[in-house]
Amino acid sequence: MSRPMAEKGEGLTRSRNRDLFWRFVNYLKDYCANCTLVGFAYIANSRLHFTERIFWLFCVMLSTMGCYYLIYDYQRSFPTRAASIVYESLPPFSKWKFPTISLCEVVYKYELTQEVEDYIRSLGGDVDGDYNFEVESHIAYILFPHQYHEGIIKNHCTPPEEECPNCAQCPAENYRQIQSRYGANCSDLFVDCQLSGRKFDCCRYFLPMITPYGSCFMLNSLQNNEPGSKHWLPTELDPATEKALLQVITSLPVQVSLLNAEDIPHTALQPVGVSVTDPGQGKYLQFHRETMENDPDVHEIDPKLRSCRFPEENLPSSVYKAYSFSTCLSDCTRNFQMAKCGCTPYFMNPLADPRYPDCGLEGLLCLELNMVAKPDAKLLMNNNKGFNDSCGCLPSCNDGDIQAIYEAISTFEKGATVRNITLSMPALPTDQYRRQALRTRLDTVVSVGGMLGLFLGASILSGIEFIYFFTVRAINNARRKRSARP
Repeated sequence: MSRPMAEKGEGLTRSRNRDLFWRFVNYLKDYCANCTLVGFAYIANSRLHFTERIFWLFCVMLSTMGCYYLIYDYQRSFPTRAASIVYESLPPFSKWKFPTISLCEVVYKYELTQEVEDYIRSLGGDVDGDYNFEVESHIAYILFPHQYHEGIIKNHCTPPEEECPNCAQCPAENYRQIQSRYGANCSDLFVDCQLSGRKFDCCRYFLPMITPYGSCFMLNSLQNNEPGSKHWLPTELDPATEKALLQVITSLPVQVSLLNAEDIPHTALQPVGVSVTDPGQGKYLQFHRETMENDPDVHEIDPKLRSCRFPEENLPSSVYKAYSFSTCLSDCTRNFQMAKCGCTPYFMNPLADPRYPDCGLEGLLCLELNMVAKPDAKLLMNNNKGFNDSCGCLPSCNDGDIQAIYEAISTFEKGATVRNITLSMPALPTDQYRRQALRTRLDTVVSVGGMLGLFLGASILSGIEFIYFFTVRAINNARRKRSARP
Protein backbone atom coordinates (compact mmCIF):
# COMPACT_ATOMS: atom_id res chain seq x y z
CA MET A 1 0.00 0.00 0.00
CA SER A 2 2.84 2.42 0.85
CA ARG A 3 4.56 2.16 -2.55
CA PRO A 4 1.46 3.05 -4.66
CA MET A 5 0.75 5.96 -2.32
CA ALA A 6 4.31 7.24 -2.70
CA GLU A 7 4.14 6.96 -6.47
CA LYS A 8 0.85 8.83 -6.43
CA GLY A 9 2.40 11.62 -4.31
CA GLU A 10 5.37 11.91 -6.67
CA GLY A 11 3.02 12.12 -9.61
CA LEU A 12 1.08 14.96 -7.96
CA THR A 13 4.33 16.83 -7.25
CA ARG A 14 5.52 16.47 -10.87
CA SER A 15 2.11 17.61 -12.09
CA ARG A 16 2.20 20.66 -9.80
CA ASN A 17 5.72 21.57 -10.92
CA ARG A 18 4.74 21.15 -14.57
CA ASP A 19 1.73 23.39 -14.00
CA LEU A 20 3.91 26.08 -12.37
CA PHE A 21 6.41 25.88 -15.22
CA TRP A 22 3.81 26.38 -17.94
CA ARG A 23 2.21 29.15 -15.94
CA PHE A 24 5.60 30.94 -15.84
CA VAL A 25 5.99 30.35 -19.59
CA ASN A 26 2.60 31.94 -20.19
CA TYR A 27 3.58 34.95 -18.04
CA LEU A 28 6.85 35.25 -20.00
CA LYS A 29 4.99 35.09 -23.34
CA ASP A 30 2.54 37.69 -22.06
CA TYR A 31 5.44 39.93 -21.02
CA CYS A 32 7.24 39.57 -24.37
CA ALA A 33 4.05 40.22 -26.30
CA ASN A 34 3.18 43.41 -24.41
CA CYS A 35 6.52 44.88 -23.21
CA THR A 36 8.02 48.02 -24.69
CA LEU A 37 11.42 46.46 -25.44
CA VAL A 38 12.02 46.43 -29.19
CA GLY A 39 11.87 42.99 -30.87
CA PHE A 40 10.40 40.98 -27.99
CA ALA A 41 6.84 41.31 -29.31
CA TYR A 42 7.87 39.79 -32.68
CA ILE A 43 9.51 36.84 -30.94
CA ALA A 44 6.36 36.09 -28.90
CA ASN A 45 3.94 36.59 -31.82
CA SER A 46 2.83 33.05 -32.84
CA ARG A 47 1.06 34.37 -35.96
CA LEU A 48 4.38 35.23 -37.59
CA HIS A 49 6.41 32.74 -39.62
CA PHE A 50 9.07 30.98 -37.53
CA THR A 51 11.83 32.47 -39.70
CA GLU A 52 10.69 35.97 -38.77
CA ARG A 53 10.68 35.06 -35.09
CA ILE A 54 14.16 33.51 -35.36
CA PHE A 55 15.37 36.64 -37.17
CA TRP A 56 14.18 38.88 -34.35
CA LEU A 57 15.60 36.50 -31.73
CA PHE A 58 18.98 36.76 -33.45
CA CYS A 59 18.73 40.58 -33.57
CA VAL A 60 17.82 40.81 -29.87
CA MET A 61 20.69 38.50 -28.88
CA LEU A 62 23.15 40.46 -31.02
CA SER A 63 21.97 43.77 -29.54
CA THR A 64 22.19 42.37 -26.02
CA MET A 65 25.75 41.19 -26.60
CA GLY A 66 26.74 44.56 -28.08
CA CYS A 67 25.20 46.41 -25.14
CA TYR A 68 26.94 44.14 -22.62
CA TYR A 69 30.31 44.61 -24.34
CA LEU A 70 30.06 48.42 -24.34
CA ILE A 71 28.95 48.61 -20.69
CA TYR A 72 31.73 46.20 -19.68
CA ASP A 73 34.33 48.23 -21.58
CA TYR A 74 32.99 51.44 -20.03
CA GLN A 75 33.34 50.06 -16.51
CA ARG A 76 36.76 48.55 -17.20
CA SER A 77 38.16 51.84 -18.47
CA PHE A 78 36.69 53.81 -15.56
CA PRO A 79 39.77 53.54 -13.26
CA THR A 80 42.03 55.13 -15.88
CA ARG A 81 39.55 57.82 -16.87
CA ALA A 82 37.94 58.75 -13.55
CA ALA A 83 39.70 62.08 -13.02
CA SER A 84 42.21 64.35 -14.70
CA ILE A 85 44.44 67.22 -13.57
CA VAL A 86 44.57 70.40 -15.63
CA TYR A 87 46.73 73.48 -15.35
CA GLU A 88 44.73 76.70 -15.41
CA SER A 89 45.33 80.41 -15.04
CA LEU A 90 44.22 82.33 -11.98
CA PRO A 91 42.25 85.56 -12.19
CA PRO A 92 44.48 88.65 -12.06
CA PHE A 93 45.22 90.09 -8.62
CA SER A 94 44.41 86.86 -6.77
CA LYS A 95 45.29 87.03 -3.10
CA TRP A 96 48.48 85.63 -1.63
CA LYS A 97 48.05 82.60 0.58
CA PHE A 98 50.92 81.43 2.73
CA PRO A 99 51.47 77.65 3.14
CA THR A 100 51.66 75.85 6.47
CA ILE A 101 54.93 76.46 8.32
CA SER A 102 56.61 74.05 10.75
CA LEU A 103 59.48 74.89 13.10
CA CYS A 104 61.11 71.80 14.58
CA GLU A 105 63.66 71.92 17.36
CA VAL A 106 67.09 70.57 16.43
CA VAL A 107 70.31 70.16 18.42
CA TYR A 108 73.25 72.49 17.84
CA LYS A 109 76.62 70.70 17.68
CA TYR A 110 75.29 68.09 20.10
CA GLU A 111 75.03 70.75 22.79
CA LEU A 112 72.06 70.07 25.05
CA THR A 113 70.57 72.53 27.47
CA GLN A 114 71.94 72.83 30.98
CA GLU A 115 68.76 71.33 32.39
CA VAL A 116 69.14 68.20 30.25
CA GLU A 117 72.80 67.84 31.20
CA ASP A 118 71.90 68.11 34.90
CA TYR A 119 69.34 65.33 34.41
CA ILE A 120 71.98 63.10 32.77
CA ARG A 121 74.40 63.77 35.64
CA SER A 122 71.69 62.75 38.09
CA LEU A 123 71.62 59.32 36.48
CA GLY A 124 75.28 58.72 37.34
CA GLY A 125 78.66 58.96 35.64
CA ASP A 126 80.85 56.70 33.54
CA VAL A 127 83.66 54.35 34.60
CA ASP A 128 85.80 57.31 35.64
CA GLY A 129 82.91 58.98 37.42
CA ASP A 130 82.70 61.70 34.81
CA TYR A 131 79.84 62.84 32.61
CA ASN A 132 78.36 59.88 30.71
CA PHE A 133 78.30 60.77 27.01
CA GLU A 134 76.80 57.40 26.05
CA VAL A 135 73.62 58.17 27.98
CA GLU A 136 73.67 61.71 26.59
CA SER A 137 73.56 60.32 23.04
CA HIS A 138 70.51 58.24 23.93
CA ILE A 139 68.72 61.18 25.56
CA ALA A 140 69.56 63.30 22.49
CA TYR A 141 67.84 60.67 20.33
CA ILE A 142 64.77 60.73 22.58
CA LEU A 143 64.54 64.53 22.34
CA PHE A 144 65.59 64.79 18.67
CA PRO A 145 64.40 61.65 16.80
CA HIS A 146 65.60 62.95 13.43
CA GLN A 147 69.18 62.23 14.60
CA TYR A 148 68.62 58.48 14.61
CA HIS A 149 71.12 56.28 12.79
CA GLU A 150 71.37 52.52 12.74
CA GLY A 151 72.78 51.05 15.97
CA ILE A 152 72.50 54.20 18.08
CA ILE A 153 70.36 52.51 20.74
CA LYS A 154 72.30 49.25 21.00
CA ASN A 155 75.71 50.98 20.96
CA HIS A 156 74.91 53.52 23.68
CA CYS A 157 72.63 51.53 25.97
CA THR A 158 74.66 48.42 26.80
CA PRO A 159 74.29 46.52 30.13
CA PRO A 160 76.44 47.84 33.01
CA GLU A 161 80.04 46.66 33.10
CA GLU A 162 81.21 44.54 36.02
CA GLU A 163 83.79 47.11 37.08
CA CYS A 164 81.16 49.86 37.09
CA PRO A 165 77.81 48.56 38.38
CA ASN A 166 76.76 52.06 39.44
CA CYS A 167 77.44 53.76 36.12
CA ALA A 168 74.64 55.75 34.52
CA GLN A 169 72.21 53.71 32.45
CA CYS A 170 69.80 54.72 29.75
CA PRO A 171 66.31 55.34 31.14
CA ALA A 172 64.19 52.23 30.63
CA GLU A 173 60.83 53.94 30.03
CA ASN A 174 58.75 57.15 30.27
CA TYR A 175 60.31 58.70 27.16
CA ARG A 176 57.18 60.73 26.46
CA GLN A 177 57.46 62.30 29.91
CA ILE A 178 61.18 63.02 29.34
CA GLN A 179 60.36 64.85 26.12
CA SER A 180 57.56 66.81 27.80
CA ARG A 181 59.84 67.75 30.69
CA TYR A 182 63.01 68.68 28.83
CA GLY A 183 61.80 69.62 25.35
CA ALA A 184 61.57 73.31 24.51
CA ASN A 185 58.25 75.07 24.97
CA CYS A 186 56.95 77.94 22.88
CA SER A 187 58.24 80.73 25.09
CA ASP A 188 61.72 79.14 25.09
CA LEU A 189 61.81 78.98 21.31
CA PHE A 190 60.15 82.09 19.83
CA VAL A 191 61.34 85.68 20.09
CA ASP A 192 59.34 87.48 17.40
CA CYS A 193 56.99 86.72 14.49
CA GLN A 194 55.86 88.99 11.65
CA LEU A 195 53.69 88.50 8.57
CA SER A 196 53.84 91.20 5.90
CA GLY A 197 55.46 93.56 8.42
CA ARG A 198 52.75 93.03 11.08
CA LYS A 199 53.67 91.33 14.34
CA PHE A 200 51.56 88.49 15.67
CA ASP A 201 51.63 86.33 18.79
CA CYS A 202 53.91 83.39 17.98
CA CYS A 203 52.61 81.14 20.74
CA ARG A 204 48.98 81.78 19.83
CA TYR A 205 49.34 80.63 16.24
CA PHE A 206 52.33 78.24 16.27
CA LEU A 207 50.84 75.23 18.06
CA PRO A 208 53.02 72.38 19.40
CA MET A 209 52.91 68.90 17.95
CA ILE A 210 55.00 65.76 18.25
CA THR A 211 55.99 64.46 14.82
CA PRO A 212 58.30 61.72 13.45
CA TYR A 213 60.86 64.48 13.02
CA GLY A 214 60.61 65.50 16.67
CA SER A 215 59.01 68.30 18.66
CA CYS A 216 57.61 70.90 16.26
CA PHE A 217 55.46 74.02 16.23
CA MET A 218 52.96 74.25 13.36
CA LEU A 219 51.35 77.31 11.82
CA ASN A 220 47.89 76.68 10.30
CA SER A 221 48.10 72.90 10.26
CA LEU A 222 45.04 70.68 9.98
CA GLN A 223 46.71 68.21 12.32
CA ASN A 224 46.48 70.37 15.45
CA ASN A 225 44.27 73.25 14.34
CA GLU A 226 41.26 74.01 12.17
CA PRO A 227 40.33 76.93 9.90
CA GLY A 228 38.32 79.62 11.62
CA SER A 229 39.57 78.90 15.12
CA LYS A 230 41.20 81.55 17.26
CA HIS A 231 44.57 79.86 16.63
CA TRP A 232 44.26 79.96 12.82
CA LEU A 233 46.26 82.89 11.44
CA PRO A 234 44.63 84.65 8.43
CA THR A 235 47.31 84.40 5.76
CA GLU A 236 45.42 85.66 2.71
CA LEU A 237 47.16 88.87 1.66
CA ASP A 238 46.18 91.56 -0.83
CA PRO A 239 49.01 91.84 -3.39
CA ALA A 240 48.17 95.52 -3.95
CA THR A 241 49.09 96.55 -0.40
CA GLU A 242 50.81 93.59 1.27
CA LYS A 243 53.91 91.46 0.73
CA ALA A 244 54.02 87.70 1.15
CA LEU A 245 56.83 87.87 3.71
CA LEU A 246 57.08 85.90 6.96
CA GLN A 247 59.84 86.59 9.45
CA VAL A 248 60.49 84.48 12.55
CA ILE A 249 63.18 85.06 15.16
CA THR A 250 64.04 82.17 17.48
CA SER A 251 66.39 81.68 20.41
CA LEU A 252 67.02 77.99 19.66
CA PRO A 253 68.22 76.11 16.55
CA VAL A 254 65.32 75.02 14.31
CA GLN A 255 64.48 73.31 11.04
CA VAL A 256 61.88 75.36 9.13
CA SER A 257 59.70 73.61 6.54
CA LEU A 258 56.97 74.76 4.16
CA LEU A 259 54.14 72.22 3.96
CA ASN A 260 50.63 71.65 2.74
CA ALA A 261 48.06 72.14 5.48
CA GLU A 262 47.55 68.40 6.05
CA ASP A 263 51.23 67.38 6.03
CA ILE A 264 53.62 66.81 8.93
CA PRO A 265 57.43 66.97 9.07
CA HIS A 266 58.80 63.49 8.40
CA THR A 267 62.34 62.11 8.30
CA ALA A 268 61.56 60.16 5.10
CA LEU A 269 60.55 63.30 3.19
CA GLN A 270 62.44 66.47 2.37
CA PRO A 271 60.08 69.42 2.08
CA VAL A 272 61.20 72.89 1.06
CA GLY A 273 62.82 74.62 4.02
CA VAL A 274 65.96 75.85 5.76
CA SER A 275 67.94 74.89 8.84
CA VAL A 276 69.15 77.63 11.16
CA THR A 277 71.42 76.40 13.96
CA ASP A 278 74.21 78.84 14.84
CA PRO A 279 73.59 81.82 17.17
CA GLY A 280 73.34 85.02 15.15
CA GLN A 281 72.66 83.11 11.92
CA GLY A 282 70.12 84.43 9.43
CA LYS A 283 68.54 82.62 6.45
CA TYR A 284 66.47 84.08 3.59
CA LEU A 285 64.39 81.75 1.41
CA GLN A 286 62.27 82.60 -1.60
CA PHE A 287 59.69 80.08 -2.76
CA HIS A 288 56.89 79.69 -5.27
CA ARG A 289 53.59 77.96 -4.59
CA GLU A 290 50.92 76.53 -6.87
CA THR A 291 47.83 75.18 -5.16
CA MET A 292 45.57 72.27 -6.09
CA GLU A 293 41.80 72.79 -6.36
CA ASN A 294 39.28 69.98 -6.64
CA ASP A 295 35.87 70.04 -8.29
CA PRO A 296 32.98 68.95 -6.02
CA ASP A 297 32.31 65.89 -8.20
CA VAL A 298 35.78 64.50 -7.40
CA HIS A 299 34.57 63.59 -3.89
CA GLU A 300 32.13 61.08 -5.41
CA ILE A 301 34.93 59.04 -7.00
CA ASP A 302 36.50 56.19 -5.04
CA PRO A 303 39.98 57.15 -3.68
CA LYS A 304 41.65 54.28 -5.54
CA LEU A 305 40.15 55.43 -8.82
CA ARG A 306 41.10 59.09 -8.41
CA SER A 307 44.50 58.06 -6.93
CA CYS A 308 44.33 60.38 -3.92
CA ARG A 309 42.60 60.91 -0.59
CA PHE A 310 41.09 64.03 0.88
CA PRO A 311 42.20 65.10 4.39
CA GLU A 312 38.85 64.02 5.85
CA GLU A 313 39.20 60.52 4.36
CA ASN A 314 41.43 59.30 7.15
CA LEU A 315 42.37 55.66 7.65
CA PRO A 316 40.82 53.80 10.63
CA SER A 317 44.23 52.95 12.10
CA SER A 318 45.51 56.53 11.90
CA VAL A 319 46.31 58.61 14.97
CA TYR A 320 46.21 61.89 13.03
CA LYS A 321 43.32 64.27 12.47
CA ALA A 322 43.73 64.57 8.69
CA TYR A 323 45.03 62.28 5.97
CA SER A 324 48.16 63.13 4.01
CA PHE A 325 50.95 61.19 2.34
CA SER A 326 53.30 61.95 5.23
CA THR A 327 50.81 60.85 7.92
CA CYS A 328 50.13 57.66 5.94
CA LEU A 329 53.86 56.86 5.96
CA SER A 330 53.94 57.48 9.69
CA ASP A 331 50.91 55.25 10.29
CA CYS A 332 52.40 52.56 8.08
CA THR A 333 55.73 52.63 9.93
CA ARG A 334 53.94 52.41 13.26
CA ASN A 335 51.95 49.39 12.07
CA PHE A 336 55.18 47.62 11.07
CA GLN A 337 56.64 48.39 14.50
CA MET A 338 53.54 47.12 16.29
CA ALA A 339 53.61 43.89 14.26
CA LYS A 340 57.28 43.26 15.09
CA CYS A 341 57.57 44.41 18.70
CA GLY A 342 54.11 45.30 20.00
CA CYS A 343 55.01 48.94 20.67
CA THR A 344 56.02 52.14 18.90
CA PRO A 345 58.21 55.15 19.80
CA TYR A 346 56.27 57.98 21.43
CA PHE A 347 56.94 60.33 18.50
CA MET A 348 55.03 57.99 16.15
CA ASN A 349 51.94 58.35 18.35
CA PRO A 350 51.55 62.10 18.98
CA LEU A 351 48.22 61.90 20.83
CA ALA A 352 49.17 58.88 22.98
CA ASP A 353 46.52 56.65 21.41
CA PRO A 354 46.07 53.68 23.82
CA ARG A 355 45.94 51.27 20.86
CA TYR A 356 49.66 51.81 20.36
CA PRO A 357 51.70 51.60 23.59
CA ASP A 358 54.96 53.52 23.82
CA CYS A 359 58.21 51.59 23.56
CA GLY A 360 60.57 51.51 26.50
CA LEU A 361 64.25 50.66 26.15
CA GLU A 362 63.55 46.97 25.48
CA GLY A 363 61.01 47.91 22.83
CA LEU A 364 63.46 50.27 21.09
CA LEU A 365 66.13 47.56 21.09
CA CYS A 366 63.57 45.20 19.54
CA LEU A 367 62.76 47.74 16.84
CA GLU A 368 66.44 48.19 16.06
CA LEU A 369 67.01 44.43 15.98
CA ASN A 370 64.17 44.00 13.49
CA MET A 371 65.30 47.05 11.46
CA VAL A 372 62.00 48.89 11.85
CA ALA A 373 63.20 51.70 14.12
CA LYS A 374 63.57 53.74 10.96
CA PRO A 375 62.51 51.64 7.92
CA ASP A 376 63.95 52.32 4.50
CA ALA A 377 61.96 55.25 3.10
CA LYS A 378 62.38 54.02 -0.49
CA LEU A 379 60.59 50.76 0.33
CA LEU A 380 57.83 52.56 2.21
CA MET A 381 57.11 54.86 -0.72
CA ASN A 382 57.18 52.25 -3.49
CA ASN A 383 53.37 52.17 -3.51
CA ASN A 384 53.08 48.36 -3.42
CA LYS A 385 55.18 47.76 -6.53
CA GLY A 386 56.40 44.30 -5.62
CA PHE A 387 57.63 45.10 -2.10
CA ASN A 388 56.07 43.46 0.96
CA ASP A 389 57.07 46.39 3.16
CA SER A 390 55.52 48.99 0.88
CA CYS A 391 52.81 51.15 2.40
CA GLY A 392 50.78 51.81 -0.74
CA CYS A 393 50.08 55.37 0.42
CA LEU A 394 48.09 57.61 -1.88
CA PRO A 395 48.94 61.32 -2.12
CA SER A 396 46.63 63.92 -0.70
CA CYS A 397 44.08 65.36 -3.13
CA ASN A 398 45.02 68.84 -1.85
CA ASP A 399 48.75 68.43 -2.50
CA GLY A 400 50.06 71.61 -4.06
CA ASP A 401 53.50 72.34 -5.46
CA ILE A 402 55.98 74.30 -3.33
CA GLN A 403 59.37 75.02 -4.86
CA ALA A 404 62.40 76.87 -3.54
CA ILE A 405 63.56 79.39 -6.12
CA TYR A 406 66.32 81.17 -4.16
CA GLU A 407 68.16 80.55 -0.90
CA ALA A 408 70.63 83.21 0.14
CA ILE A 409 73.94 82.45 1.84
CA SER A 410 73.64 82.53 5.61
CA THR A 411 74.38 85.82 7.30
CA PHE A 412 75.86 86.08 10.78
CA GLU A 413 75.51 88.86 13.31
CA LYS A 414 78.39 88.99 15.78
CA GLY A 415 77.42 88.83 19.41
CA ALA A 416 73.79 87.90 18.65
CA THR A 417 72.22 84.87 20.29
CA VAL A 418 69.03 84.61 18.20
CA ARG A 419 68.36 83.08 14.78
CA ASN A 420 66.52 84.92 12.03
CA ILE A 421 64.43 83.18 9.34
CA THR A 422 62.77 85.07 6.47
CA LEU A 423 60.41 83.33 4.04
CA SER A 424 59.29 85.22 0.96
CA MET A 425 57.00 84.55 -1.99
CA PRO A 426 58.19 87.25 -4.40
CA ALA A 427 55.98 86.48 -7.41
CA LEU A 428 52.21 86.45 -7.39
CA PRO A 429 50.90 82.98 -8.38
CA THR A 430 49.40 83.08 -11.85
CA ASP A 431 48.41 79.41 -12.26
CA GLN A 432 47.02 76.53 -10.27
CA TYR A 433 46.24 72.85 -10.66
CA ARG A 434 42.66 71.62 -10.82
CA ARG A 435 41.48 68.02 -10.47
CA GLN A 436 38.33 67.35 -12.47
CA ALA A 437 35.96 64.39 -12.47
CA LEU A 438 35.71 62.96 -15.98
CA ARG A 439 32.85 60.65 -15.07
CA THR A 440 30.39 61.53 -12.35
CA ARG A 441 27.45 59.43 -11.17
CA LEU A 442 25.19 61.34 -13.52
CA ASP A 443 27.58 60.66 -16.41
CA THR A 444 27.47 56.95 -15.60
CA VAL A 445 23.66 56.91 -15.51
CA VAL A 446 23.45 58.82 -18.79
CA SER A 447 26.04 56.65 -20.56
CA VAL A 448 24.66 53.29 -19.41
CA GLY A 449 21.09 54.45 -20.04
CA GLY A 450 22.05 55.62 -23.53
CA MET A 451 23.59 52.22 -24.35
CA LEU A 452 20.52 50.33 -23.12
CA GLY A 453 18.26 52.68 -25.05
CA LEU A 454 20.34 52.44 -28.24
CA PHE A 455 20.58 48.65 -28.33
CA LEU A 456 17.38 47.50 -26.61
CA GLY A 457 15.12 50.52 -26.47
CA ALA A 458 15.13 50.19 -22.67
CA SER A 459 14.45 52.86 -20.07
CA ILE A 460 13.66 53.09 -16.37
CA LEU A 461 10.01 52.40 -17.20
CA SER A 462 11.11 49.19 -18.92
CA GLY A 463 12.56 47.97 -15.64
CA ILE A 464 9.41 48.93 -13.77
CA GLU A 465 7.36 47.18 -16.43
CA PHE A 466 9.36 43.94 -15.96
CA ILE A 467 8.74 43.98 -12.21
CA TYR A 468 5.06 44.79 -12.76
CA PHE A 469 4.44 41.82 -15.10
CA PHE A 470 5.87 39.26 -12.69
CA THR A 471 4.41 40.69 -9.46
CA VAL A 472 1.32 42.88 -9.66
CA ARG A 473 -0.06 41.47 -12.90
CA ALA A 474 0.75 37.86 -12.00
CA ILE A 475 -1.01 38.21 -8.62
CA ASN A 476 -4.08 39.82 -10.17
CA ASN A 477 -4.30 37.10 -12.85
CA ALA A 478 -4.12 34.43 -10.17
CA ARG A 479 -6.88 36.12 -8.15
CA ARG A 480 -9.16 36.40 -11.19
CA LYS A 481 -8.58 32.78 -12.08
CA ARG A 482 -9.37 31.68 -8.51
CA SER A 483 -12.56 33.77 -8.35
CA ALA A 484 -13.73 32.42 -11.73
CA ARG A 485 -13.77 28.83 -10.44
CA PRO A 486 -17.28 27.45 -9.57
